[in-house]
Amino acid sequence: MLEWTALIITLLGLGFLVVKAPQWLIPLLGVSVALEISSTWYPDLGFVGSLLGIVSLTRFVSVALILAALWRVISRGETRARLIGLIRNPVAVILLIYLAFGALSFVYSADGGSTLKEVVRLGVLFGVFLSMALLVDEDYLLFPFHAVHLAALALLPLTLYEGITRNFIWHGENLISTKYVRVNATFVDPNIFARFLILGIVANLVLQLFSSSRWGKYFYWLVLPLLLVQLVFTGSRGGILTLGLILVLALVLLPRKRVILGLMGLCTLGGVATLFLKPEVWKRMLLLTKGIAATSPERKDLIEAGIAIFKDHPLLGTGLGTFQTVFLQDYSHLRTVPDGATLSHTTVLTIGAELGVVGLLIVLVFWVALLGVLYDLHRHTKGSFSIFSYEYQRYILAAGYALWALAIFISSQGEGRFFEDPILWLSCGGLAYLNARVRARGTG
Repeated sequence: MLEWTALIITLLGLGFLVVKAPQWLIPLLGVSVALEISSTWYPDLGFVGSLLGIVSLTRFVSVALILAALWRVISRGETRARLIGLIRNPVAVILLIYLAFGALSFVYSADGGSTLKEVVRLGVLFGVFLSMALLVDEDYLLFPFHAVHLAALALLPLTLYEGITRNFIWHGENLISTKYVRVNATFVDPNIFARFLILGIVANLVLQLFSSSRWGKYFYWLVLPLLLVQLVFTGSRGGILTLGLILVLALVLLPRKRVILGLMGLCTLGGVATLFLKPEVWKRMLLLTKGIAATSPERKDLIEAGIAIFKDHPLLGTGLGTFQTVFLQDYSHLRTVPDGATLSHTTVLTIGAELGVVGLLIVLVFWVALLGVLYDLHRHTKGSFSIFSYEYQRYILAAGYALWALAIFISSQGEGRFFEDPILWLSCGGLAYLNARVRARGTG
């Protein structure tokens, strides 16, 4: 009964937002990503549930966002014009090509059912991309950053509770070993929780740059350590490495370098403190020097399988979404951990195995297109000497979205979920919108 009540409340609430306030669905999607635990809230929906995949708040918000954008396209001529312009955006073109190639792989797929499911899932996420670019406006561009930042901070009490008491509210039986306690909060996996915290840290940096009051800047500085403390509790080696790389990239992409350097200094102090307070975290990090076989034998199996599949199907791969099937059917001899993971955790290898060299080239062009859009926005800042100019502020927002996409990509090399992460498509939608706005302003 409680599950059906949760479903009815969710659908009614989202229906109200679709009709009355569709822009609020965008930040809500950022919050819903943090609630993977919501997959336990709803009843079995049978065929509808199988179409949606994992029934969660994220899936419901994604569908609501697409419906709201579709209604705008039908009812408003200016939104239809924006849609036509959006389809010509380089990022949109490449994402559409990736989706089309994934659909084409059904012809030779080793598992047609898995390929079809993956195409449907990516199709919904492409709809999220379009919806973000069509529904967002100037007044709401910062809202996704606020949403992710506040959601990450809101998880602090639960993080501390789980880390101190070892009582987990979800999937806790897999998180405690004799040596380490890894907190997952409302996520299915501590590494994905770590990724979300890094997105929260990037959001903090962006919001600092837009804060015009001294007290606002103090607030963002004061809460940064809280996000870092949570990251330590995840025990995620990939998360810590991702944060280091993202800070280096932020130093290149964002203005006011002293803010980034200050955060780097804060991370250094935090690392020293962690060495004394939680030495087991550093022990986990140092295991990386012994190679993947010592740190995670099951990941070694997945990496070797991915390389083997790519070597045997180099051009086109085995079909979108087929890694698990092919691994278990044709490469099970590489599996040394009987009960280990069977889904690839390394995005580059996943794409290489499933879509071959062609798929990898599409991803490479995707990054060229995305960074090209960012460079184009930066080019429009020339002559704008104030960081508070319209062009510079749009660039800062675009850099924030690009850093989100980069953080997801870097993190996905150790945990998967690159094209599967809704925040990636939200980021691309924000970049496409900003590019169109700045170009229109420049030619207007």
